[in-house]
Amino acid sequence: MEKILKDVVDAWGVDSQMDMMIEEMSELTKALLKLRRNHKNPDKYINDICEEIADVDLMLSQMKYIFSDELIEKYKKEKLVRLQQRLDKHNKK
Repeated sequence: MEKILKDVVDAWGVDSQMDMMIEEMSELTKALLKLRRNHKNPDKYINDICEEIADVDLMLSQMKYIFSDELIEKYKKEKLVRLQQRLDKHNKK
């Protein structure tokens, strides 16, 4: 997968792939909003949402390749610690 990510970024460039990330996130947002507006028939929207999640996930892999996966992982660990602390406080109520 690493080679594909490198080849894609090399072929189309960082700016183009950042634009694609934004576009894919927008499409996922739209798919989720359609489900929320039509919650009585969720099966109609599940496939679209799953496809958009796959697109965003692939683009996210490219963003990690571009922007340093190691640094991103560092921030994720810090945020998970804070999230656990918030969850603990919430559960004590």
